[in-house]
Amino acid sequence: MIGKLTSVEKGPERNVKLRITPTEVYSEISSPGGACPPESIVSYEITELAKPHDVFTLVLLLADGQRVQFYATQSQFDMALLLDQLDGTIGARPRKVSQ
Repeated sequence: MIGKLTSVEKGPERNVKLRITPTEVYSEISSPGGACPPESIVSYEITELAKPHDVFTLVLLLADGQRVQFYATQSQFDMALLLDQLDGTIGARPRKVSQ
C-alpha cells in the first residue's frame, strides 16, 4: 500500500493511519508491523524507486540493526511533511538518501 496525502487543512492527513508521539512511532503500512519506541530509532533512510512509478520510501534504522520500512508515498511533499512531523515530535535523526 502507498500512503497518500489527502489534506493539509488541519495538519497532514493521509489515507493510512500514522501515530507519531514522543513515546511511539506507528504506521499501519510498516514492515515489519508494530510500533517503535522513538529512542530505538538511530537514523532514517529515504529511498526513491524510479520505475515504474516514483515511490519514496522511509526506512527506520533501529539501534538493534533492524530495518523497518515505515512509509511509502508517491509525493515528495508528503515525505517532507512526514519527516518534519518526525523531527518535531521525536527529534531530528541523521538521514541518508539512496537511489
